[in-house]
Amino acid sequence: MAKINPNNKWQSEVKALKKVQVQFEFQTNLNKQITHDAAENSIKPSDVVRKIVGLPFKKIQRIRVGLSLNEDELKSLAIRYQLEPSNEKEIKRRVMAEVNLHYDGEKEKK
Repeated sequence: MAKINPNNKWQSEVKALKKVQVQFEFQTNLNKQITHDAAENSIKPSDVVRKIVGLPFKKIQRIRVGLSLNEDELKSLAIRYQLEPSNEKEIKRRVMAEVNLHYDGEKEKK
């Protein structure tokens, strides 16, 4: 069995800790354009800025939308879908179905 060097195990984490987080506050119209360009190119808004200034970036393999739900919001969705709040998997499925239906309806209006 190969011996694992503990120093190698945490090397990527050490590199991440050495990175500097820089926050930018652009004007609203510019933020909208950056977000639009990101969606059009399947990249994150921060990667649009990286691309503009010539830094490397990676395309998103699988675009996801994350929602952070507090207990009250989960209960609200459970009531909306007539489910138990503990049935998170089904609540997630119903949210996805409702969002898909919303955008399918938008396509039909055009």
